[in-house]
Amino acid sequence: MHLLTVSLNSLVDLPLNVPEGSSLINATLTDVNGFKKYFIQELISATDPDIKGKISISSDKDSYSIHYKADYHDYVDSKERLVIHGTNCLLFTYKNSWDKTLPGIDKPLLNLILLLGPSILYRLDHSSFVWKSVADKNIRGLMMKGASAEMNKNLKITFYYKSHYDYQFGIENPSRIEFSVHDEASIANAGKENLIMDIYSIQDVLGTYFDNGISADQIKNEVQSPPGIGCPHYLSGNKPSPELRVYHIHYTMDERIKGSTTSRTLSEVYAAQQYHFLRIKSSMVGSESQVIYDYRLGVSFHIGTDESVAVASIDSNAPGTNVNGKFTLHNLLMCDGRFKYLGRIILEHRSRLPVEAWESVQFNVNINGKKVDKAVVTQYFASSQHDDIFYDYTLVSTKISIYDYDISRKVYIWKDEITRDYMNFQEVRSIESIRSLTEKVNFASTDEKVILNFILECNAFRRTPTWLVETSDPAYTDCIKHTEDRVYWLKGDFLYFVLLVQPVSILRISDIQYRFTDTKIEMEVTFLDLPHLEYIFNSKSMSVSQETLDKMIKIKANNEDECLEKLSRYQGTIKYGLFRDCMNISTQVAIYRSLDLACGYLRNPDDLKEDTKQGQSCSVYLFPLNNLRRVKEELTLDQIHDAYLQDVGRNYPSFNVDLPIQYKIIDVIDKTKRETGLKDDITSQIRHNAKLKLDDQFTLAVPDAKTFADCYRNCHDSDQVSCITFSFCNNDGKIDCRVSSLQASDVASRDQSVEVDPKCGIYSMSVLDNYSRKSNRKFKTQLSTEIEKDFAHSCAEACHASSECVSFQYCDGSCTFGNLLYTDEATEYDEECMIYTPKVSERYQKTGNKIVTSEMMIVRTKLTLDQCASLCYALSDGDELGCKSFNYCPKSRSESSCSLTHFSVKSPDTKTTDGGHCSNYELKVESNGKKGKESSSTKVIKGTTGSGAFGIIMLFLFVGAALGFMAPFAYSKIKKIHDAAKANDDFTWKRQQDEQPL
Repeated sequence: MHLLTVSLNSLVDLPLNVPEGSSLINATLTDVNGFKKYFIQELISATDPDIKGKISISSDKDSYSIHYKADYHDYVDSKERLVIHGTNCLLFTYKNSWDKTLPGIDKPLLNLILLLGPSILYRLDHSSFVWKSVADKNIRGLMMKGASAEMNKNLKITFYYKSHYDYQFGIENPSRIEFSVHDEASIANAGKENLIMDIYSIQDVLGTYFDNGISADQIKNEVQSPPGIGCPHYLSGNKPSPELRVYHIHYTMDERIKGSTTSRTLSEVYAAQQYHFLRIKSSMVGSESQVIYDYRLGVSFHIGTDESVAVASIDSNAPGTNVNGKFTLHNLLMCDGRFKYLGRIILEHRSRLPVEAWESVQFNVNINGKKVDKAVVTQYFASSQHDDIFYDYTLVSTKISIYDYDISRKVYIWKDEITRDYMNFQEVRSIESIRSLTEKVNFASTDEKVILNFILECNAFRRTPTWLVETSDPAYTDCIKHTEDRVYWLKGDFLYFVLLVQPVSILRISDIQYRFTDTKIEMEVTFLDLPHLEYIFNSKSMSVSQETLDKMIKIKANNEDECLEKLSRYQGTIKYGLFRDCMNISTQVAIYRSLDLACGYLRNPDDLKEDTKQGQSCSVYLFPLNNLRRVKEELTLDQIHDAYLQDVGRNYPSFNVDLPIQYKIIDVIDKTKRETGLKDDITSQIRHNAKLKLDDQFTLAVPDAKTFADCYRNCHDSDQVSCITFSFCNNDGKIDCRVSSLQASDVASRDQSVEVDPKCGIYSMSVLDNYSRKSNRKFKTQLSTEIEKDFAHSCAEACHASSECVSFQYCDGSCTFGNLLYTDEATEYDEECMIYTPKVSERYQKTGNKIVTSEMMIVRTKLTLDQCASLCYALSDGDELGCKSFNYCPKSRSESSCSLTHFSVKSPDTKTTDGGHCSNYELKVESNGKKGKESSSTKVIKGTTGSGAFGIIMLFLFVGAALGFMAPFAYSKIKKIHDAAKANDDFTWKRQQDEQPL
């Protein structure tokens, strides 16, 4: 052979004609002039549609990992290299030369050969080369044949192969390849270079395993770009990441952290994006935790193992929130970044599951509540034939590699790795699923609740083939039947389009029941009371700069609470609220002056600056989720019904794709059932190791009580004293029960009314439960002199003990007693006040579905059932002219109505009609007997007839109506009954049959 010049510009342009399957090459590269040796292993996977390779290089000072790709069909090199050096991933591209050199390499030929790797041998058997035999040479103790060729006249390539090989097999399996450059102009910036590549083994496998036990699947795995580094570009194309197809999911997650800390946590996660709800129940070794997030409200509930609840404001580090503070499943599953396709790999720790990987690099992000300099998020998806959560895929695992930035070295240093493995993904959408997770947790501040019955009509539609026009279709007239078969959709749509439109936390929606009629759908919803939201916003004391105060949008406020209240009404976004006060620090006395107070907010949170020298003392509130307004808007139980009444007449669609359906809200009816049974908190212990002292005036003994429940019930039902407190002793089975009209405050503070006894305890009744509350109302006429009381239950105890008190009014720390029952005409709106009237509705029972239409004694609106019952009870006089029953219609589109009548539905002469949502109530049998006895006593004392008494009462009624308020007829009537009962009823004790403790 004679020497010819190769016309190609570069070795990179030569086709990479590797055999099909997998290959493994071990070699060294020696820089003869530089006296440096590199150890190289190259892995190659050649399967349609790509040839992919990984070149691992190490020397005494450094190491690299180089990844490349070529076309499987024409063997053309992509002319790109991903170089992994430490924790950095660098993209090299080739045009006339490589645009970068490997770290620590300053010789172009050395750089070129290292980037091509030992697989350069597959480029040498090209028709453009003309090889010339060279003299045999002893290489590693063996005589070998050789041949050489030149490229561009100056790059000489010589290969050697074992002497017993023929030429063709030898060029395919060389033992050594030598590279030498003789002219500096042949390669840009090159000096004289001599390189020797010794090839120690070449293994080509078309099957499953190499001789050393390495599998072809392992090779496929290794040649992919390494996950967790974060490369600017990948070599697997631009395949889009799987698309999430659901909004509500339930799954189990196994999270392992290794690095600066080591931990493992197993979590059960329920997430509802449309409802802005997240619940995470986690367990680690030796500890458990549960957190429920209501992102609509911006509040989290941390639940203890004893089911105690701690409430906190959600911050921007909460799981699943994006930069705008919005909760999404994409954020929760960390699918929100710009992901690039990494390729197909084998997930070793998941039983060698074949998966596809996508990767995203994010800087300055929050991971598990902590800000990190760099996070590389790798998502592993397995192909799936079921579109359960993602289209065509199932999310199997997420790996988060965390890096700190070393400023001095200007490199990212690996710190932690978080691996999240997912199991049991399920789509869950129903409200029952949320309630099943929260029903054992008491979020509400009280046991009060409101039950509303939503009346719906529905219409079905037919879409035209263009899917643009909807027209009524007689074929779809049975809308009710269609909906009845798809209750799942009905409840989900109703929750999303109706209930959550109003500012009501989803955690307050205790239950949704449904009922179908021939033409209507009824959705009965139970709402719980507000959670404790008083202290979720904590202020930070700060010396705020004058520049900040100048930029603050200002209003006036008398105190911090008022400041927050006013700011909450602003339409604009408020991220930071400020309240500046004039505070005398030396005397620790706050002095608020209206002319000196400033309240406001900053449009830009970056404007908040501290000035420790000349700044002004401020309280700073942070609202990272902009939820100040939302928390302040959360509806109270008293506001809920009116809020939903505004939706009457509104239409809303269904998500049901089977048939387009539209629902219309035609009414919302208050169906609240007032609970009168015993509660777990009916008493509170006010003193230990003590009992009440008998005085036969305020405190009496109960001789036959056998259990604590007996003692409680005798206090609750006592006609001898207005029982508020009682003591219970159990001395080795000997029971001592004493009941008293002494108030809890008197017993707790005065020793003269108690005796020391280590076997006893003194308890206070929850007297407040005997009263019905009407919020934001006060009597137009002042009832009595105001008395300072810290709490409403203290007012209730005082009213209960007073013979002159029928109802009381509580206004922000003070209460007044009165002789009036509540009516809307006698009261007016007041933000701070509440009116409490005695509950007697438990003495009445429904008579059926009929209501009385005979002549009415009184008709009043805007009363509760308790207030209506109290009015009837006050006018029931035992004869034919007293209140025998009343019709009550709960509030709906119309105001609630209370109609008193001296007729009974049980009488054949009484005119009745179907009540619909209205009901008729009569005294229970035992209450009627007691009432007759009371009425008889009243007649004896007053010496007047029943009809005369009723005439007097009616006179008061019409006079009061003319004046615009209720006259005090009810007070005199109730007090006559009360006093007469005390004077004439014999005092007897009856032990209760139920001896179970309360």
